[in-house]
Amino acid sequence: MNAALEESGTPQVSHWRQWLRALLGAALGAGAIWLVLQAAGGLADVGDALRRTNPWWLIPAVLLEALAYVLSGVRLRRLAGPDADLDLRAATELELVVNGLGLLTPASPAEGLAFATNELSRRGLTRRRIALTLGFTNWFSFRIFYLANAVNLLFMVATRDLPVDATWPLVIAPLVLVLLAVTAVLANRPSTAERLAVVLGALRFWKPRVPRTERRAAGAQFHADAMVVVGPPRRRLRLALISLASMMSDVACLWFILIAVGARVDPDVALLAVGAGAVAAAIPLLPGGIGVVEAVIPAVVHWYGPPISAALAGALLYRAVGTFLPAAAGAVALVPLRAHKPS
Repeated sequence: MNAALEESGTPQVSHWRQWLRALLGAALGAGAIWLVLQAAGGLADVGDALRRTNPWWLIPAVLLEALAYVLSGVRLRRLAGPDADLDLRAATELELVVNGLGLLTPASPAEGLAFATNELSRRGLTRRRIALTLGFTNWFSFRIFYLANAVNLLFMVATRDLPVDATWPLVIAPLVLVLLAVTAVLANRPSTAERLAVVLGALRFWKPRVPRTERRAAGAQFHADAMVVVGPPRRRLRLALISLASMMSDVACLWFILIAVGARVDPDVALLAVGAGAVAAAIPLLPGGIGVVEAVIPAVVHWYGPPISAALAGALLYRAVGTFLPAAAGAVALVPLRAHKPS
């Protein structure tokens, strides 16, 4: 695994920094898990909840998580375009490497992105097309994540109590929706890219300044290339719907797992828990947010009624299905991806 990722050109971090980051992350994650275990009554209660798990509910959970990666592969293949030597199977395998295995690597997400860059280059894409493809993959993924969670927060404020004071969701959620709308309008205008190119070029004071007209032309060309990748509005809507379906498949995975462990909640609570877990996963030092996510998701679920021991059992199974299983599949997917002979 490491050899394949190193071949892709990932920057190598010094060993002492890797060890320090790993030790600090392990301490933070272990502390978070210890706290939630104490709240859940210890390992015995969590073990009992895991033993009472109904395995039949885990089947749709695993299938939905697999569907989430397949849909992500569909999005990647559409963004890569017809010129790429990339079928749906290879696109799904690449998503498993980047967003499965890549999230658990020490330099996450740099290693996964570097491998994706190398692999797409082998399959016929130019460096600019690769950058736009991977950039818009994250663009659609993040925007749908913020859109769905902002709408869900407003819905939950109107219909039920939140684990935190309801004042900040009433401020943050509408602000997020406005920012999404404004950035969508601005991103559609060539003038936005031209102005950004002029400003960014002026900020590079350590290099000879490129004439303003050339910077504007470069920004216009970048916008034109970006519009080729995302296509007309109808195509962008399809990409957004694919991203939404992928995200909701992951949320449904958690929902079925919570049913399996006897921590039944409504789907909006499952979406809130996934959103909170995704925010916790962004904490530095912790690959995939290990430890903190397992503390945040049970806290959210427990607020709405289920026992903390069952909620923690559900979070552990969700992490096994949604994080470690895709990472293992990504490690396996490295073999056929690297063995592919470009046409």
